[in-house]
Amino acid sequence: MPRIRMNPLTRVHGYMSVEVEINHGTVTDAWSSGLLYRGFENILKGRSPHDAVYLTQRICGICSSAHAVAAALTLEKTFKIKVPHNGKILRNLILGADLIQNHIRHIYLLAIPDYISAPKNAPGNKRSELDLRLPPETEARIQENYLTALETSSLAHKAVATFGGKAPHLQSIVAGGVTEAVLTDRIIRFQALIGELSRFINDKLLPDIEDIARYYPDYYMIGKGYGNLLSFGMFPFANNDHQKHFTAGLLLEKETQKGYDAEKISLDIRHAWYQDKEDVQKPLAQTSKPAPAKEEAYSWIKAPRYENRAFEGGPLARMWLNGIYKNGISVMDRLIARAIEAREMTVLLNDWLRELIPDQPTINWLDPLPLSGEGVGMTDAMRGPLAHWLRVENRRIEAYRIVTPSAWNLSPRDSAGRRGPLEEALIGTPVANPENPVEVGRVVRSFDPCISCAVHLLEKKKKSRLWRLL
Repeated sequence: MPRIRMNPLTRVHGYMSVEVEINHGTVTDAWSSGLLYRGFENILKGRSPHDAVYLTQRICGICSSAHAVAAALTLEKTFKIKVPHNGKILRNLILGADLIQNHIRHIYLLAIPDYISAPKNAPGNKRSELDLRLPPETEARIQENYLTALETSSLAHKAVATFGGKAPHLQSIVAGGVTEAVLTDRIIRFQALIGELSRFINDKLLPDIEDIARYYPDYYMIGKGYGNLLSFGMFPFANNDHQKHFTAGLLLEKETQKGYDAEKISLDIRHAWYQDKEDVQKPLAQTSKPAPAKEEAYSWIKAPRYENRAFEGGPLARMWLNGIYKNGISVMDRLIARAIEAREMTVLLNDWLRELIPDQPTINWLDPLPLSGEGVGMTDAMRGPLAHWLRVENRRIEAYRIVTPSAWNLSPRDSAGRRGPLEEALIGTPVANPENPVEVGRVVRSFDPCISCAVHLLEKKKKSRLWRLL
């Protein structure tokens, strides 16, 4: 059976390789490899716990606000810090605007070029002309919106910077709240920016996705995978930390369960380039020691598991668990759910602006921090579940573990031989031309992969293999 390796896979964040085995025109096996070594956990050791909020944002430039929120939550859980009402609302506004930025850029710059010919001189416009189905007038409209999206997505970053200080890698989120004040001119500016984003999403983005779905209906049947969905929840209510606007929960074997148990999460390194005394451990128990020459390994991504099962996360999981979109689990469903979530966010952001209370505190400082402690901060990021684990001794970070959404979505096999969610989703994908497997790229990009912002560390062994751009 022929094998095809796409390395590097284009139009994703970071260095990624996908290898598929094809039998009679169908993918029968798959391997997903993250080709980036994430050294941030080692960088953080010995630092002040306060540094975690700023340093972990450098993991990713596309979703830095999510790491800021997760790190701040981790410190607050560890040291029992209470965040004022305004601080919680401001965090929701910052993260919500950043989520819109990510979704617009992913949909137009990374995903849509799989279905149209990109405009001339546009980034990433070199692609296959195979399987283009849209009528010329529809494609021309989407091409125009593609170019408009380049500018529109920057409006979301301006909204992030309004209360975040700058974007990406914002400065205002800290343990205890947000350092920015609630000022009328900032509220007006933020509201105006969200208004422009809302018009683009409703008038352009959603119709474009609807047209793509209309002409590619077979992609409702491609890329299902295990069908397991997981969310840690997102955007807490100001008066109730346990209740979130996007609720936490999971879908397992077609049954929806509310909430989750962090103790049921493990990390498996059997097929990842790390060495430890055991393959499967709790996050804080691992040492994250790099082992680039390890046999059987093929990825720098570990394999997170919940109750020893693989789960995918992201907009589809959130929209499904909140009853907003429950059509199915597929390539097209992931794309549609991301567009719907962007629309939902514009409504929520306007609601949250009205919850801000002028002249009230936005932060509750706790300095110095206690000598020691251990905790975990859990939220959702743009692509799914995000968790930071922390152990502090003598006011210094003793251990820090980060499990990102793309670790859940793009993990390699685990010790039991179970494929990661993307690998499983690729099984059964029809491939018309093995020399140009555009169908594989569509499945991969439906997960919005992100392997960005880490040290690139590769060791070349044996003979070089043929690389193909997709």
